[in-house]
Amino acid sequence: MTTQDELGAQLKTLGIRLTPQRLAIAEVVVNSGDHPSVKEIYGRVKEFFPYVTLATVYSTLTVLENAGIVRELPFQKQSRYDANLSPHANQVCVGCGSVHDAEVGQEMVADLRKRLEDSTDFQFTGQRVDFYGWCPNCANRRDRRSDTPAE
Repeated sequence: MTTQDELGAQLKTLGIRLTPQRLAIAEVVVNSGDHPSVKEIYGRVKEFFPYVTLATVYSTLTVLENAGIVRELPFQKQSRYDANLSPHANQVCVGCGSVHDAEVGQEMVADLRKRLEDSTDFQFTGQRVDFYGWCPNCANRRDRRSDTPAE
């Protein structure tokens, strides 16, 4: 968990102008383990700053991405934002669309990237590894539906 003071200092070091709304947006993304969408970020920040706009959220996310603090993860339905920039795998639920960092496999993803970098002329700018399936909540709902007898 990154504190507001730590995050504020990091943003200042990068030359990013601080406003309370911008700091709140950054804090929501950096301290969220669920890779929030723009609308989710907007909803969470709006609880504390009722006058924040979607435009402010979008522009702040662009600033944070350009500064290398967050990364946009485009998906078919909507983009999500991830503050974990180290090599890792994501678990993506095909039911609800939730996205979470996998608890294991970071070393394998980092090793694969290193091996590819060492064995090719390709210049890497990043990587993304996603595994698709059912989160526990969606899997339970699916299982309950399949247990219901047909009428």
